[in-house]
Amino acid sequence: MLKVNFFHVCENALIEQGTGNISIIGIFENINAQNFPAMHPSMSIVVGFENKNPGIYDVEFEFLDEKGTILKIPAKVNIGTNGRGNFLNKIVGYQIPRELTQKIKLNYEGETIHTGYITVNNK
Repeated sequence: MLKVNFFHVCENALIEQGTGNISIIGIFENINAQNFPAMHPSMSIVVGFENKNPGIYDVEFEFLDEKGTILKIPAKVNIGTNGRGNFLNKIVGYQIPRELTQKIKLNYEGETIHTGYITVNNK
């Protein structure tokens, strides 16, 4: 079973070629918008995984609000021989329909293995 060691929503992130080291810039959980609908220019999701079995695993990120699914992002995670793997996805032009709290579910084999949140405020 995949285990989540960390899960961050941030402004930007980089994974260094060769070492796999991650640089995470501007972790956040709130977005402020003056008008709706709004667009957040870009954000990144960074997740650190662990599993005792190396290989490639299919996961899915699902953004939801009280009305249902807003966005689904299928992804593949590569777990190395050390039992760890990192995932980075940059989302450009993220549409926000109104002031709300969005749930971000990380699903694996039809089950949610981690849940995060983003709150959008009218400011």
